[in-house]
Amino acid sequence: MMISDSMFFGYLGVILLAILGSLYNLKDKDTASKIILVLLCLTLTSEIASHLAAIRYHNNMFIYHLFAPIQLIVIGIYFDSINNRKGKVGTIVGIIGIVLAIINSLFFQSFDVFNSNFLLFEGLVIMTLSLFSFQRILSNDNIDIFRYKHFWIVVILIFFWSFTYTSLALYSVLRVKKLFVMPFVTYLLWSVNVITYAAIGFVLLYFSGNRKQLIHE
Repeated sequence: MMISDSMFFGYLGVILLAILGSLYNLKDKDTASKIILVLLCLTLTSEIASHLAAIRYHNNMFIYHLFAPIQLIVIGIYFDSINNRKGKVGTIVGIIGIVLAIINSLFFQSFDVFNSNFLLFEGLVIMTLSLFSFQRILSNDNIDIFRYKHFWIVVILIFFWSFTYTSLALYSVLRVKKLFVMPFVTYLLWSVNVITYAAIGFVLLYFSGNRKQLIHE
């Protein structure tokens, strides 16, 4: 079941507002915040592209096949940035994800079907990186978590992927069996997306710059 046009354009509006909030005082933002801005721009582009593809080709699944691995590597780079890891674990996992996405699209789920296999992998990776970063931030006595913007970004990502991962795991079953709860899941995912991007925009706007992060500041 598709959401209405008003809900879709409202969702795009929330992402656009998040981008505008991220642009405020951009020169004073840290690298990780700028990476989130890139992610927001990619998300807006992919959502518009998927909408246009659905109208013209009556199938937009190939957009998500292309966007998902790019999203994963950008988020991986973000986690490397906030964790200051020399090993670049997030980037490496993102590169591996691109390879797995290609294999999945060529041999398991073609470009015209929902790429649930890769999205489940992506969700598991992002949840793992989020929980690791969450633990690292909490264990750092020099960080005031309530004033540290990346603590809140990580919390938002955990919130988003907790709902999304569960929904993706159930999506195929619900669609095949055509259960009556499918519309509810659709609206739930729309609500989670709106809350997520509104929250990210607020955090990046409120914590504009590198201040309000360390406990001694």
